Amino acid sequence: AEGDAIKVCVRVRPPAEAPALSEGDPALCLSVLSSNTIRLHSKPEAKIFTFDYVANMETTQESVFSSVAKNIVESCMNGYNGTIFAYGQTGSGKTFTMMGPADSDNFTHSLRGVIPRSFEYLFFLIEREKEKAGSGKSFLCKCSFIEIYNEQIFDLLDSASAGLFLREHIKKGVFVDGAVEQVLSSAAEAYQVLTMGWKNRRVASTSMNRESSRSHAVFTLTVESMEKINELVNIRSSLLNLVDLAGSERQKDTHTEGLRLKEAGNINRSLSCLGKVITALVDVGNGKQRHVCYRDSKLTFLLQDSLGGNAKTCIIANVHPGSRCFGETLSTLNFAQRAKLIKNKAVVNEDTQGNVSQLQAEVKKLKQQLAQLSSVPSMPGFPVSQ
Repeated sequence: AEGDAIKVCVRVRPPAEAPALSEGDPALCLSVLSSNTIRLHSKPEAKIFTFDYVANMETTQESVFSSVAKNIVESCMNGYNGTIFAYGQTGSGKTFTMMGPADSDNFTHSLRGVIPRSFEYLFFLIEREKEKAGSGKSFLCKCSFIEIYNEQIFDLLDSASAGLFLREHIKKGVFVDGAVEQVLSSAAEAYQVLTMGWKNRRVASTSMNRESSRSHAVFTLTVESMEKINELVNIRSSLLNLVDLAGSERQKDTHTEGLRLKEAGNINRSLSCLGKVITALVDVGNGKQRHVCYRDSKLTFLLQDSLGGNAKTCIIANVHPGSRCFGETLSTLNFAQRAKLIKNKAVVNEDTQGNVSQLQAEVKKLKQQLAQLSSVPSMPGFPVSQ
């Protein structure tokens, strides 16, 4: 279905978050033509890129959330898995887009990002659903928060934990074995967990960015709903992955060395693997026989369902408008353009439980309804389909 195509949005780094463009070369390497198109000032001819949504430097955090994340949060309430992740070079504004200002723990801040706004909207929808359904429907919301650092997985909610491992389950899919899961009852509790985990995340200063993320951070919300109808119990569950990727970077730009250089090597390798997975998925979608190398990195293995699998996914590609970043910006736009061609196969994660007689009665009722539909006389020229 067309609705299962990965949604790709581009955001130009906002001026409040960016250093003055007079550093190095003051010229801009791109311009936003509309809410769907962006022009890269390449030579000999400019390149035009089209995406699902393009946010310019003046676009507000609220507009980015409404255009990018709102529908995915709503889908999670209906039992679909969802993933939102930010991609781009170091210093392009990924963490600002996902979290908000780095120097603020105040989640009522007008510049708060996609993750805190997703919390607010999710719990607003849960409360609204509870009011509609009354006591017949209940919700359970849990979260985990991990980082992938130097190709090892660490639990940000348990700073004393050693490296964790990925496991694959026939029903659960890929998951982090042993990660702490905390039960949440409100957006405020989700903020507290996020803030606690974020303080444990690895960041460092580079010449491109004062607080450069050195790891991929994945905050996962599990939403389960249980509704009782005529002694039958309907259960829906969904995962919402909110991901802030570490930034791609060139050593000549960031002047990294020692540990920072090793980190950069691992970051670039996992992002390169992400690019290969996306290229392979596009080829498979075009009918080619290709092996999709999900297991070549922890990041792509963990996000396997989000890339060509059972999820509704949105990629926010962040770009820096400065001409000195032209190469990385072109690379990011090319990556985003390829990702736009991927189709996922999202399905509702739903299960109905009850005793044998109840389930048999439900099957009998459905068969009767089907028989009634089949017995309806067809209009001339419109035979009833079997």
